[in-house]
Amino acid sequence: MRQELARLSKNTLIYGVGGLANRFIGMLFLPVFTAYLSPADYGISAILSLVTFVAISVFSLGLGTGIGPCYFEGNRPEQKERTIWTAFLLLAGSAGILAAGGTLVAVPLSSVALGVKAHGHLVVLAILAGALNILQIPLTLRLQFEERAWLFALLGIASSLVATGSSLLLVVYFRRGVLGLMEAGVIWQALSLLLYLLPTLPRLAFRPSRSLAGELLRLGLPMVPSFAFLFVLQQANKYLLQWQRGIAEVGIYSLGFNFGLVMNLLVLAFQTAWYPYFMSFVDRQDEARVLFGRIVTYYVFGVGSLTLLFFLAARPAVMLLVQPPFREAYLAVGLSAACQFFIGIFGLLLPGIYYAREVRYLSLIQGIAACASIGLNLLLIPVAGMLGAAIALAAGALILAALQHAWNRYRRYLDIHFEWSRLGSFAVVFVLYVVLTLWNPGWTPLGLALFLGILACLLPAWLYLLLSPEERRALRGLCQAWTAGLAFRRSPGPYGPMPDNRRE
Repeated sequence: MRQELARLSKNTLIYGVGGLANRFIGMLFLPVFTAYLSPADYGISAILSLVTFVAISVFSLGLGTGIGPCYFEGNRPEQKERTIWTAFLLLAGSAGILAAGGTLVAVPLSSVALGVKAHGHLVVLAILAGALNILQIPLTLRLQFEERAWLFALLGIASSLVATGSSLLLVVYFRRGVLGLMEAGVIWQALSLLLYLLPTLPRLAFRPSRSLAGELLRLGLPMVPSFAFLFVLQQANKYLLQWQRGIAEVGIYSLGFNFGLVMNLLVLAFQTAWYPYFMSFVDRQDEARVLFGRIVTYYVFGVGSLTLLFFLAARPAVMLLVQPPFREAYLAVGLSAACQFFIGIFGLLLPGIYYAREVRYLSLIQGIAACASIGLNLLLIPVAGMLGAAIALAAGALILAALQHAWNRYRRYLDIHFEWSRLGSFAVVFVLYVVLTLWNPGWTPLGLALFLGILACLLPAWLYLLLSPEERRALRGLCQAWTAGLAFRRSPGPYGPMPDNRRE
């Protein structure tokens, strides 16, 4: 079991490092771009990004979900080759229809999305970028399925460098404004497609299959609505908050939401590693029952504890980084991070529905959760405003995970052996921390810092108590080995301290 857990942890770490590097590259040049682009340019870009998101969600045919079950069926090389090639050809046709159709309706779409017809050429560029992105789906999934995490991360970083470089060239050097930004997006997606294409398709024998195309569409098309439901789950509360409390409170809430969204990097890294990992057990489901239960426990302990750190650090961080009118944003930070944490739990509960090839039911589950989230927002926002919206956000994601577990039990999917006693104990600690960190007793900054510091110091102790004797011994052994290695590297030799020759 340790070897399997190490495998999952290693890939999660690699994907996480790649995601952080991509985010850092994008943020590094943000001051430069804000000097050459106006707020209106950014507004146009944001609306066009939404258009691209919707286009990709529809014209990707849900194959981001449907490819996996077909790819791992029988775990045969020929089946894998047929799946990737068939999916690529299907998406090539769909992307072609998108590009042609988007060009034809660009002007009226510009009028609807941006309020003017003059930006039709920008809509065309956004649609083309989306079409190129769709073609990358089977290529990136192939790298994930084969657990080529380092190559995936390196190609992602290279893609980010291409995006930043082309944007700098067109926006800063040639001063083409938002047009240059959209042109850079097309260049970025085209070169990214080439980057992912070279190490993937040339290595696979050309084996498209008409019957497999039907199976891919049967599995994928029912997933198209799920993208809309997830969008509603995480974004609809902003519109409801604006409707009931005004745009100013939405701005404060969005600031806190974005702080907490940093947790998404970790959860996304885990999910990227988790999907190919659990699909590799499709023919070893007896072995998976105990192992997956332990993975759920470790995910809840590890990622749940990091989520609590967002609650603990929210108020001091917001007080230090923003102006007084935005101080209430701390109310949304931890709950935004909790939303990502719960979505990760939902992902952990997916193996059974994939093994049963019943992923079409995911849209139903997500739709119910989205409706529940809207109902909670309508109930809580009039009473608690921004805090109510944040609670509804986290509760909606928790409901999503609970519904998935209930559906798994109803359909008698893979019987994962959950460690309910330990999970329940952690849940009690989690809820206690959430309540205490959101509580505002009106203390002085010093008193607040002392209170939060005590809670932070107690968290590792409570986590240690939740570990089994074997896990405690393993943890002590790991700490001792690390301490001994550190002492050895720092111990003076005949010519001074021992050098650390590890690669950076």
